Amino acid sequence: MSGPRLWSRTFEPGPIHLVRLATGEDILDALTAYVTEHDIRAAWIDYLGAVRKASLRYFDQDRLEYCDFMIGRHLEVLAGVGNVSVLDGKPFVHTHMAVADDRGRAFGGHVNSGCEAWAIEVSIQELKGDVPVREIDERTGLGLWGGDLG
Repeated sequence: MSGPRLWSRTFEPGPIHLVRLATGEDILDALTAYVTEHDIRAAWIDYLGAVRKASLRYFDQDRLEYCDFMIGRHLEVLAGVGNVSVLDGKPFVHTHMAVADDRGRAFGGHVNSGCEAWAIEVSIQELKGDVPVREIDERTGLGLWGGDLG
């Protein structure tokens, strides 16, 4: 019996970029602009801080579509994590975040455009190696590393 087919690559660590986003910046736009400007095509991203509002998405696995939602108030970013790969020949930022309100209730999801920074500090760890390219995965309908694994 064979196990599941996996996508796998090995990378060497590259430079680490420490970035502070300006208050009011769109998190996704700012990260995308930074990695594009610095030609970062493979990386791991971590961040923390606070947002003025959170624009997030949830992927409905039954309908194979994103459901967008907004939390229109100040929130603490408990953890933000993501990666950089290539989609359609350009650097692509994929990131999720967990946030908490003033009562400690947590929310999270895939970061969407419209997520407004209040104070965000970011670490971007470049990865050196064969750049991961996103392709449409037939099973999920998502753009994933290496495409369909069958």
